[in-house]
Amino acid sequence: MPLRLGRIRKTLLASIGMTVLLAPAVAASNSEYGSFLAGQHAEALRDTDRAAAFMLRVLEENPDDQKLLRRTFILSLTAGKMETAVSLAQRIEGAGGKMSTAAMLLGVDLVRQGKYAEAQEKFDSMPRNGLTTYAAPLAMAWALVGLGEIDKALEALAPLDQKSGFAAMRDLHTGLINEVSGRVDAAEEAYRAISETLSNAPIRVLRAAGGMFESTGREAEARKLYQAYLSRDPDSLVIGQELARMDAGEAPIPLVRTPAEGVAESLFNVASALPRDRAGDIAIVYARLALHLRPDFELARLLIGELFDAENQHARANDVYTSINPASPYSWSARLRVANNLADLDTVDEAVGLLNMMADEKPERTDALVRLGGILRSKERYGDAVVAYDRAAERFKNGETTDWFFYYSRGIALERSDLWPRAEADFQKALALEPDQPYVLNYLGYSWVDKGMNIEQARGMIEKAVEKRRNDGFIVDSLGWVLYRLGDYAGSVKQLERAIRLRPSDPVINDHLGDAYWRVGRKLEARFQWQRALDLDPEDDEIVKIENKLIEGLKNGKADGSDG
Repeated sequence: MPLRLGRIRKTLLASIGMTVLLAPAVAASNSEYGSFLAGQHAEALRDTDRAAAFMLRVLEENPDDQKLLRRTFILSLTAGKMETAVSLAQRIEGAGGKMSTAAMLLGVDLVRQGKYAEAQEKFDSMPRNGLTTYAAPLAMAWALVGLGEIDKALEALAPLDQKSGFAAMRDLHTGLINEVSGRVDAAEEAYRAISETLSNAPIRVLRAAGGMFESTGREAEARKLYQAYLSRDPDSLVIGQELARMDAGEAPIPLVRTPAEGVAESLFNVASALPRDRAGDIAIVYARLALHLRPDFELARLLIGELFDAENQHARANDVYTSINPASPYSWSARLRVANNLADLDTVDEAVGLLNMMADEKPERTDALVRLGGILRSKERYGDAVVAYDRAAERFKNGETTDWFFYYSRGIALERSDLWPRAEADFQKALALEPDQPYVLNYLGYSWVDKGMNIEQARGMIEKAVEKRRNDGFIVDSLGWVLYRLGDYAGSVKQLERAIRLRPSDPVINDHLGDAYWRVGRKLEARFQWQRALDLDPEDDEIVKIENKLIEGLKNGKADGSDG
């Protein structure tokens, strides 16, 4: 006789550590109890593929457990197991359950089959709570388009008003519905309602309007629209590809051509509007629904990868990114993300190889080399990072860029490579482009203090940085250290104690506070901070210095913490 799930839940181990240790072993036994434990463990690790598989085994033994049925449905849907999810959604509704996500999937599946009347009825009868308050009207509108009921479709969008925060989405789909229905003037009016000028509209709106202009003989207007966008974002492969297509004499592909694509677009729009840090699960669900209707929807696939990244599931994200069609304009962005994730997964050489290959593939672009420099810098391979940044700079027009962050990033790599004159020049270029940028002010100011240069000017820069980032422990530490170097030890202690509260586990800040304590006569506390700095894994060249201070303290006449 199978175990009842209520009993399993009551007997689950309270300690997640024990679950981690036992789940693989009990899973191997293929027992119901083991599968449940393994499913819980996989879900805790955000591995929805395995979690769904294990929970399906448990559900086979407990087919009437509605709570388990619903959870297994969500896991299957999140994992992209669409046939299984559809079957489970049918079971939920067959048992009299009212679950909006299950109803949405069943409605989407009806649209996929071209059963618009049944789909419209399903969307209309869905519970209106949470996201379905807005997603259901969008989906229902496109089902009505499938039935030829255009005016009713437009009326269905009414809940997406200004108060709801979805007014721009309403205007986009009003435009798309009018466009597929041949009402070009009404479509253009809706697109233009989204932004003061179409060239400043979101890229999906701009693509929809540009494609419509092309299809109605207004090629010059479409070209002007694309060029205006590229003047703001010259690296956009999506719009760049639209212009290349025009130059080749190829016709545009409308953003939406069918009711199914309209529903997919609406579900993707809802998913992409959700905050990544708080609504990752439901956003993945809606993106999966969009892909169920439109398997070639590469932008939805990219969104799923980004959502996995937001959960630090980098290997799963890479599986999604590498499934994107290489011919898609989104493939380049996906490959850049793959490189980042390879570095995070400690396969740095693979990331370096990929980015070098991409740099060779598109010699006119700089983003792969800049990304390469960033990865190498984060892995403390500063000399290699400088080489990558310099290669990127060679591709800039006239060897210059207006991106302050490039000069700041290269400046760090140069400073860490003991190439101070070049580093200082880059930091000053960054400040010329972004005069009050707190991180640049802090890094340059701290570097000057550390080298005993321009101390008063550095103090002013760091004080300005602290004003802008009052809760940044590293910047507050810089202010404490410049006060120390100026001999204001009491002021230094005050700032460094605040920095410690903000960043208690940073070895440098602990070391600095130890020095300041020593100077104000708090020698026991100073030794405690130095010991703590040692325990926090400082850089190798600092270990001996700190150990000497623990033995000898700070020598008289010295004003920095580098003496031993």
